[in-house]
Amino acid sequence: MPILGSSMEPTLHSGGLLMIEPVDAQDVEVGDIIVYNVPSLVREHYNYPPVVAHRVIEVRTHPMFGYRTKGDNTGEDPFTIRPEDLRGTVGSQIPYLGLPLLFFQSQQGLIFVVVALILLAIFLYGGELSHGGGILHRGIFSPVINEEKRTNRVLTRKIDATEQRMNSTEQALEKFAAAISEYAEHLSSHTSAIKGLSEASQELKRSSAEQNRFLMHMMENMGQTEPGREATASRVEPAVPEPEEPAPEAEKPVPAEVGKKQFPPGCVKSRQQLTDEEILKKLKKPKYQV
Repeated sequence: MPILGSSMEPTLHSGGLLMIEPVDAQDVEVGDIIVYNVPSLVREHYNYPPVVAHRVIEVRTHPMFGYRTKGDNTGEDPFTIRPEDLRGTVGSQIPYLGLPLLFFQSQQGLIFVVVALILLAIFLYGGELSHGGGILHRGIFSPVINEEKRTNRVLTRKIDATEQRMNSTEQALEKFAAAISEYAEHLSSHTSAIKGLSEASQELKRSSAEQNRFLMHMMENMGQTEPGREATASRVEPAVPEPEEPAPEAEKPVPAEVGKKQFPPGCVKSRQQLTDEEILKKLKKPKYQV
C-alpha cells in the first residue's frame, strides 16, 4: 500500500510503497507497526482514513482482546483496534514508488484514468465507433430529423399562407378606408348642400312672411282710403245746387246699378262701393247708444 501522511515519520515516509506481511493476531507484540482497517463509524466520527499503519503501545485482553496504537509523530488513537480489523505488520518500504498509486487513488487521478481510457478506446475503435454512430444516427436520429424537417416545411407553408392572407386583408382594409374617406367627403358635401337648402328655405319663408305682411298692410291702407274719398265727394256735391231741368215724360228711372263700376262678388271694392244715402246714414248714426 502507498504511504500517505507524516504520522509515522521518520520511520515511514510519505510517498513510499509499503509491503504488508500477514501475521497472527496472537503474535502481535508491543512495538510492532501494524496495518489495520478503520471501521466506517470510527472514520466518520474521528475523520480517519480507511487504512492506518501505527505502532502498538498496548495489547489488551480484558474485557476484550484488542490493541491500542499510536503514531510516532502524533498522539494515541482514541479507539481500540479489533483483531478482525488487523491486516498485518509492516515489512519493507520502497521510497517514491507509492506516488503513482496515490495519484490514481485521488479524484484527479480517477478523472485522468477515465479520460485516458476513453481516448484509448477512440483511438483503437474509432472506425467501429464511426460505423456504429452512423447506424445509430440512421436508426434513431434520422426519423426525428426527418420529422423535424417536415414540420419545419409545414410551418413555413402555413406562415407563408398566413402572410398572404394578412396582405390581402391589409389591402382590403386600405380599400375600405379609402371608400370610407370618399363617402365621408360626399357626405360632407351633401350635408353642406342640405344645410344651404335649409337656409334658403328659411330665407324664402321669411321673405314670404314679409311679403304677406306687406300685402296685408297695403290692403288695409287701400280699404281705409277708398271710403273716405267717396264720403268726401258725397258731402261736397250737395253744396252746389244745379238748375232744375224738366224731366222728359218718356224717360224711365235709371237703376242704381247703371253707371256703377262692377266688381267681382266678394271683392273689397264691391263692398266699398256705397251710395250717397248709405254714406249719410253711416255718418249720422252715432257710434254709441246709451
